[in-house]
Amino acid sequence: MSTTTPLHGVLGTLEVPLGLGLLRLSTEGRPAEAEAIEVIRFALDQGIRLLDTADSYALADKDLHYGEELVRKALSGWSGPREQVRVVTKAGLARPKGKWVPNGRREHLRKMVEGSLKALGVERIFMLLLHANDPKTPLEESLAALAELQKEGKIEHLGLSNTSIAEVRQAERHFKVQAIQNELSVMDRNSGVDGLVALARQLGVPFLAHRPLGGHAKTANLLKNRAVKPIAARHGVTPHEAALAALVALGPPVVPLFGATKRASVESSLRALKVPFGDRDRVDLESKISFAPTPEALAATAPPTVPAGLRALVTGEGPGDEPEVVIMMGVQGAGKSSEVARYVDRGYARLNRDLIGGSLEELVPKLGALLAAGQRRVVLDNTYSTRASRFAVIRTAHAHGVPVRCRYLATPIDEAYANVVLRILERYGKLLGPEELKDLAKDDPNLPPPAAMAKWAASFEAPHVDEGFGAVEEVPFVRRVDPQFTGKGLLLDVDGTLRKTRSGEIYPRDPEDVELLPNRREVLQRFVDEGYKLFFVSNQSGVASGTVSKEAVEAAFARTMALLDLPVAEVMYCPHPAFPAGCFCRKPLPGLGVSLIQRHGLAREGVVMVGDMDSDRDFARSLGVKYVDAHEFFADR
Repeated sequence: MSTTTPLHGVLGTLEVPLGLGLLRLSTEGRPAEAEAIEVIRFALDQGIRLLDTADSYALADKDLHYGEELVRKALSGWSGPREQVRVVTKAGLARPKGKWVPNGRREHLRKMVEGSLKALGVERIFMLLLHANDPKTPLEESLAALAELQKEGKIEHLGLSNTSIAEVRQAERHFKVQAIQNELSVMDRNSGVDGLVALARQLGVPFLAHRPLGGHAKTANLLKNRAVKPIAARHGVTPHEAALAALVALGPPVVPLFGATKRASVESSLRALKVPFGDRDRVDLESKISFAPTPEALAATAPPTVPAGLRALVTGEGPGDEPEVVIMMGVQGAGKSSEVARYVDRGYARLNRDLIGGSLEELVPKLGALLAAGQRRVVLDNTYSTRASRFAVIRTAHAHGVPVRCRYLATPIDEAYANVVLRILERYGKLLGPEELKDLAKDDPNLPPPAAMAKWAASFEAPHVDEGFGAVEEVPFVRRVDPQFTGKGLLLDVDGTLRKTRSGEIYPRDPEDVELLPNRREVLQRFVDEGYKLFFVSNQSGVASGTVSKEAVEAAFARTMALLDLPVAEVMYCPHPAFPAGCFCRKPLPGLGVSLIQRHGLAREGVVMVGDMDSDRDFARSLGVKYVDAHEFFADR
């Protein structure tokens, strides 16, 4: 399609190639509702036919859908051709206490769409964009949720905002992408340079350029911008009008979305359309800045397929001598390093962010440089949890004529937690607290905190050949069992499982406050007689919060053992904060159990966890041992 052809996709050919963004009419510093409605109607009277809003254009969560309600109220009292107005709204950001927080969970998106339908006063939303990618939710989940809502007839067209080429291509697996909205201005040209505008042109969809003047906080910078000052002087307009004229001059598919809180601002933006932006202006502009995509970015706009002519990969073949890039992916602690060693031993170059520093994005040019220099076998072993994180690696390899193999280590996160704990014990001889893990993060990056591992699991998107992989191989997890570990053990929660307090407190602050629960000694004696060792495993976050001292906790444990009058092989407890869990020793994380199994040579099939809380049950699951509820365990036998 020719780039001179009007290219606004489902928007049609806009007579006024601008849209009004309602962010500033809806958020902090907004005018009164009546004034905001007047500004919207004035823009419509001047020919504006595109209004951009969002469910989160509001002051806070209690004010959600304010911007959409402005649209409904402005249109309901406007005498112009309402059928010509196109309303674009967005979902995927929440506003807790006025903050902007991504929320792409399925249930949140569905709730917000229902709210948007009501606020806009329509039976079907004309166009809805995913406002932002939520790093805590797999993008696949968010995209699938929007596709479902579209199939139900609640949304006519879908698109993405604050996005990337990789995410747009991923979205195409779920629905036809009908619009892309990203920042674009003479001060921020990334969407042009990175190829996103070119992708919109290729797809035949509008590129909605928000912050066309750099954002409200940065508009003053245009007064000294070297790229627009000569253009503004030549045509006798303000630098702001010259900057907007420069975007309009890019032509389709770019549709700038200007913000305004006053009629004068609308008039100023419309004056930009009258600037006779000519060849001399383009030369002046391009001598200082460029919106053109780099050759690499332009290549990345191609659909995610395996290019013709690449060597076909055979699934299951090990490290070989033929060119290939191997992405070794899996959660931290999955065992990638052991797999990578096989490839390095065969002469593959290794790229790992933890070893060479920098970000995942910075590994991509390093990969390109290796391939260009003749190193045709490379293995990358970062986590690569999302399709978007893998996108650039695959494209770079293809650009150099090299196929890509994915080796996915399907290690369950509970087993990965245990692997990290084993590393900690091997290297430091003890479990580490949150601050110790934090201090070691730079020097020992193979010890991720549990929160980082949980984040990976929450964002994980399974690899698939439609990403451009020549082969996807799943490596099942197999835990090595030491045949010498044959011991039997009872892991016993303490508070609520073995004892209660005389005072009624949740946990004792004094050993004299300890009272054994009924039938504890009698039942445990039977297991001791059968060769089981007894272990206490307890969360004691009161130490971290200062509500109880470490000495008092240990004295209460000693009193509990004295009352039991049974041999307790070891007492282990977590003294760290309850939330957020920054250590591996807080149940339900498996640190306490892994440590006991290692030190006492216990066989997992011979270990039973007894507790009274969900965290105890989940601890047993995480550790891979049997769980029995304390009430059932200590019932009369």
